[in-house]
Amino acid sequence: MDRKRIVVVGTSFAGYTGALELKALLGDEHDVTVVANTHTFVFIPSLIWVPFGLREREDISFDVRPVYQKKGVTFLERKVTGFDLERREVLTDGEPVPYDYLLIATGPRVDFASIPGLKPGDTAWSICTMDHALETRAGWERFLNDPGPVVIGATQGAACFGAAYEFVLNVRYQLKRHGLLEKAPLTFVTAEPFLSHFGIGGFGNAKAMCERMFEGYGIRWRVNAEVERVERGAVHLKGGEALPSRFTMLIPRFVGIDAVRGTPGLANAAGFVEVDEGYQHPAHPEVYAAGIAVHVPAPAQTPVACGVPKTGYPSEQMAKTAAHNIAAAIKGGERRALPFGEINALCVLDTGNMGMIIVGDHMLGPRAHELIIPGPQAHWAKVAFEKHFLGTRKLGWV
Repeated sequence: MDRKRIVVVGTSFAGYTGALELKALLGDEHDVTVVANTHTFVFIPSLIWVPFGLREREDISFDVRPVYQKKGVTFLERKVTGFDLERREVLTDGEPVPYDYLLIATGPRVDFASIPGLKPGDTAWSICTMDHALETRAGWERFLNDPGPVVIGATQGAACFGAAYEFVLNVRYQLKRHGLLEKAPLTFVTAEPFLSHFGIGGFGNAKAMCERMFEGYGIRWRVNAEVERVERGAVHLKGGEALPSRFTMLIPRFVGIDAVRGTPGLANAAGFVEVDEGYQHPAHPEVYAAGIAVHVPAPAQTPVACGVPKTGYPSEQMAKTAAHNIAAAIKGGERRALPFGEINALCVLDTGNMGMIIVGDHMLGPRAHELIIPGPQAHWAKVAFEKHFLGTRKLGWV
């Protein structure tokens, strides 16, 4: 059997899982190489706590290089600039990296430019990356000294709605702790057609639960909202409404990274890779994709565009399926299919000192089983899972 070169691009949930799964399946008979622009894994679900000083960079991140070295995975810290699909090379700011099989797990480019004023800074803040969350901390500390209206949410085309809900509820919890609820009215803005649509068509009785919670907490909301622009002191919606805001955090749409988006024949116009149910590219069978890099069509059209959330757990499941199928192509064996909609729905949504545990047998409906468990145990479940996840991944267990 010829020695094969498998290259994984990216080292977050999908990339890290995919690389280690591939190495476990293929052993030392084949080469697994990871190419990424960072050697740091960040546990993104905990970024909601960083602006409030509840987590530091070192609490929720780790260096992937020792694990890769121990497992026999080659790691190249380079910026990927494109792909030569004919020559089967990953193009970088260094030497091209040749491959026999490719797993694209790049994650997204956060498209702040799609809405004027949304780029993190004085007019708006972000929790999409560690650096953004730390910048938001500085903005939050300034806000506490000069409070006023707050606008939190997710814009048209966004997909990471869960983080927006967690952040607005954590903001509310922090405002209560600081005695600022009367000075800082909260408004939640979302492209969803109703609260807790989540880009997946809703989940059980989450809509009614969320509406009751927002009403009880005094949080106003706008659904089917299109953000036109963000200015210092206001968020302007299409239709003319201007929401006063002293502190704004809006999650924008994600698009594919430039290297993927700019490679002819690799991805769609948004830069996401269209794959089959085994996460294999239909026109380039040696190419696979997993995680946010994958195109997942919305289950139904909505009045305002909503993306489908491709969070950590489904990203890992996609990566494991892709890794299995790459190994099957090399060593022989049966391929696996795991449609995105059939991945289990597993989520813990934190609200500061409370939360909701969300469990379903399918990511997209219809579902035979869907369960929402609210209460303080959800907050501690998220904290416990954070510790478990980081502890096991630092050991290379996926």
